[in-house]
Amino acid sequence: ADMSEEDIELLKKYSHHPKIKAIGEIGLDYFYDNSPRDKQKYWFGRQIDLAVELDMPIIIHDRDAHRDTLDILKEHHVEKVGGTFHCYTGSVEMLKDVLEMNLYVAFGGSLTFKKAAKPIEAAKAVPPDRLLIETDSPYLTPEPLRGKRNSSLYVHYVAEKLAEIRDMDVNKIIEITAENAKKCFRID
Repeated sequence: ADMSEEDIELLKKYSHHPKIKAIGEIGLDYFYDNSPRDKQKYWFGRQIDLAVELDMPIIIHDRDAHRDTLDILKEHHVEKVGGTFHCYTGSVEMLKDVLEMNLYVAFGGSLTFKKAAKPIEAAKAVPPDRLLIETDSPYLTPEPLRGKRNSSLYVHYVAEKLAEIRDMDVNKIIEITAENAKKCFRID
């Protein structure tokens, strides 16, 4: 709610550090609604514009705001820089738009939850060359550790679940997602 153009300039300055590989996590959160939605939308667009200006991928946060998120991504030409849809919770139908915008699709601990029907269906449908895994630490701790503070040490549970869903060897999932992360974030 209090973001300003000075903040955009600060992000721009920080983005020149060699360890910075993406702009994000940026996006819309209509679940908590901590900021007015019109301001969320405006600053999300501004941050995408910054990423396009800097030729950097983005990491997208989308909680209960699928339609607005997709509309803003299209309007601000995210396809020019790509990025990843963090902790994907959208539908299989929504994947078509996501993939057309040069985006990867990341799954975290919520993929392992008992009531994860939509993420599981989406995880089956994502092409292997657009698939990522992540932790979202300290949140979304995977089963069987749900309820504890999440850690990068637990990402193997996500890989194992994804391998099960896709009927693949877990080592192959790890190999594919590691290569995709390098491509997405332009790491040599």
